[in-house]
Amino acid sequence: MAASGDVDRGTAWIAAATGVLGLLDVVSTIVCLRLWVSTEAFGAATLAVALLPLVDRLAGSGLGAALVAERDPDATTYASVFWLAVGVAAIVAGVLGVARGAVGAVFPDPIVGSLVAALATRTLVGTLGIVPDARLRRALRFRAIATVRVCANVADTAVKLALAVVAAHGAPALAVWCFVLGPIANTVSYAIGVQLLSPWRPVLAFRRAAAVRAARFTAALSGGELLYHAYTNADYVVVGAWFGDAAVGAYRLAYELVLDVVKLLSQITAEVAFPAFARLAADRRAAGALLVRFTRQNLMVLAPVLAFIAIEADDLLALLYPPLPAAAAVAARVLCGVGGLRALSFVVPPMLAGLGDARRVLVYNAIAAVVVPSAFVVGVVVAPAAGFVAVAWAWTLAYPVAFAALLAMALPRAELSVAAYARAAVGVLRWGAIAAALGAAARLAMPDVAAARATVVAVVVGGAFAALLARFEGVTPRGVVRALRE
Repeated sequence: MAASGDVDRGTAWIAAATGVLGLLDVVSTIVCLRLWVSTEAFGAATLAVALLPLVDRLAGSGLGAALVAERDPDATTYASVFWLAVGVAAIVAGVLGVARGAVGAVFPDPIVGSLVAALATRTLVGTLGIVPDARLRRALRFRAIATVRVCANVADTAVKLALAVVAAHGAPALAVWCFVLGPIANTVSYAIGVQLLSPWRPVLAFRRAAAVRAARFTAALSGGELLYHAYTNADYVVVGAWFGDAAVGAYRLAYELVLDVVKLLSQITAEVAFPAFARLAADRRAAGALLVRFTRQNLMVLAPVLAFIAIEADDLLALLYPPLPAAAAVAARVLCGVGGLRALSFVVPPMLAGLGDARRVLVYNAIAAVVVPSAFVVGVVVAPAAGFVAVAWAWTLAYPVAFAALLAMALPRAELSVAAYARAAVGVLRWGAIAAALGAAARLAMPDVAAARATVVAVVVGGAFAALLARFEGVTPRGVVRALRE
């Protein structure tokens, strides 16, 4: 069973690593674009990297998760899944290598085909680390994982910057490659790092039953992830088709301000949750208790963030980006309602996958992939005058249907009642609502200066929420630090 201290420390280490990785990525990209790399080269690399989730899923990148979900894998099980991963990744890399010309012909710049083929070789190299990585996750050794991840990202940044410098001083063809070879260096470094921390050598063994079991689990999980990428990007297509490119740009900035932040912060909990639930596959009641704990933990992080964004969306967009239409702030505020449900929903699929029910995750994403994009189309047809705000409202009205289906599949599996789950969520959301009310009052008292107003509202919302947690939930910064140290 997963000890609470292991889970807390794992979450803290993954959170710290995520912050460092995000900072390195943003800074290195800004430096490259400001000093050495053209926006055209960056655009071509972006098209290739956008296909990376599809390439990874087709190349069997989820097979490592199947090892984490295994009850008691032996040496033959590890070897069987490893050889399966190598075989699938080699086939995909070979096909994309041969077809790179045809793939490149689909895009404005043919170099995209070669970039995609290179990224496929990255997935093949990554198979060398799937077993050590799975062994570390099964042991909840997230401090080790976070350390290796940061070191690998440093290698990524170094390669990216070095190639960008070389490209700017006599080899311009390398400019586009710095955004691809950097991630490849990252993968190589990570595979080496996890091997050093959890040494494992493949043996010449293959058990068909283990490989089939892993393939089925991975197919369900990867299929769900691909459906997720499809329906969470369908709104851009609908907005672009009805309202044009400028509307897509404004809507995307509003979307990223809310739902991308929710996703980033929720993935910290989700990454720790999956192996923790995998340890509880035979104990549904304990899994239900852990789901409640992770749900509350995620809401404690995201409730004040969403409250702040809902109050200060206009000021935040004005401070971060060039002038945008007022509808962008309206869309961001509407999407905060969806953000609350997304904060809950990101925790549930790792539980189902960890308990061996990856097919239910696939069903949930299939429902969402039908209901949510359909609502986008209905929204713009019924309320075209609302512009892209109609798509934001469609999110708010349609996603609860998919979320309800997810809970209907998940809560019985964890022997958890709807009432108990709702109490866990409402208890935290109540304090978020009070903090939001105080923040809104503070906004009304401030002059119309975006930076000052946003700062004051952030302090009021964050301070009020922290005080309410300390008073009524017994959660204090000092207690959190003490628990992590213990």
